Amino acid sequence: MPIQVNVTTKVNSASIRRETYNGREHIIIPSYTLPANVIMNGEFYPESEIKANYKSMEGTIAPLGHPTVDGHFVSAFSPEGLNQGFVGAWNRNVTLKGNRVYSEKWVDVEKAMESSGGQRLMAKLVALEKGESSDPIWSSVAVFRERTEAPKELQEQGAQWVVKIHSIDHDAILLDEPPAAGPDKGVGLMVNADQAVSLKPNSGALIGESYREKENRIEQAVKDKFVLAKDDYAWVADFTDSQLVIIKNGGKAEVFGYTDEGGKILIDDSGTQVARQESWVVIAANKFKSLFSKPQASPAINNSTEGDMPLTQEEKTELYSEIGNQIAANVTKALEGITSKIDTLQANQDQLKETLTANQRAEETEMRKAVAEKYGEVVANSLQGQALIDMHKQIGDAASLAGNSGAQQEQTGAPDYAEYFGGAK
Repeated sequence: MPIQVNVTTKVNSASIRRETYNGREHIIIPSYTLPANVIMNGEFYPESEIKANYKSMEGTIAPLGHPTVDGHFVSAFSPEGLNQGFVGAWNRNVTLKGNRVYSEKWVDVEKAMESSGGQRLMAKLVALEKGESSDPIWSSVAVFRERTEAPKELQEQGAQWVVKIHSIDHDAILLDEPPAAGPDKGVGLMVNADQAVSLKPNSGALIGESYREKENRIEQAVKDKFVLAKDDYAWVADFTDSQLVIIKNGGKAEVFGYTDEGGKILIDDSGTQVARQESWVVIAANKFKSLFSKPQASPAINNSTEGDMPLTQEEKTELYSEIGNQIAANVTKALEGITSKIDTLQANQDQLKETLTANQRAEETEMRKAVAEKYGEVVANSLQGQALIDMHKQIGDAASLAGNSGAQQEQTGAPDYAEYFGGAK
């Protein structure tokens, strides 16, 4: 029979805030509870149990204290529980943060002021808001649980029992830190989570959910989803943290994506056929090749490429060859572009060279013509390069050049032919 246990932690009073919700003013108190994989008052709370049950705290009542009947703890939703402890507060925005469960206590201000307990709570909250008090507020979650004897490894660390949580009934608001209470207080046991002891690393104890426990949950989820008729059957051939390999009614193996949300296994509606090689290999793996030519036409199928799903050696060889061909084609295309640019550059260079050469030839022709008119064709044709330039400079203005005559040569001071060329004229 499940027994109610109240796990008590300190509320973060420094983060108290006010909000209007549903047209009514509320005070919100953030709090943490149920740390995972710790030993509290001799009981070990596995992470798997907390993950599987923490969401059930959402929307539960946050009574002022744990309601009791004749000294025995009762549900906050029972008539006695509502009459004793309801002050207009409940738990919202429950989530996991680190290794603890986070929740907010939303207190309806108007409703709280209708009872003496609610008025006491409001006075405490206002004092904290104004900085007039630093006394702690405590949160205490009530869980219904069973216990099994702890293994030797856990007993060596102080745990006598391992807890299995059945449900979370409420998360109460406590204005004073309560003392620890024993079984003589009825079915409940008050334990202070702030004094929880974490397991020592590498202790040899199996921390959290075991492989077998997860396998059992997965197998049950597969049966619930795929075994719909009397003669149907489905079994899990393998699984990872995000994928399941399932064989249905003797058919082909298929890989399905799945998620584990609060202990509930959610499996995708469709799978992708696989075959057993080194690991489970997607049969349509050769479609990877099309990513290089048509990436937009090859979307991921059902997350089937996640996890350890390697290709076969033949598929790897084919894929490597395809990659090599594609790279070679891309390199060739790139080189063609570069070659085209080089050819254009060379053509431009040749054109520039031709222009410069033509200009130079035209200039030489003019100089040679001027020299010939002054000194004769023999002299002009015998001069090249700098000698032609020097001879042309001695002429002066080419526009005033006269015809070729010996008298003019003497008047301009032209050098004697025999002296200049070292030979007879």
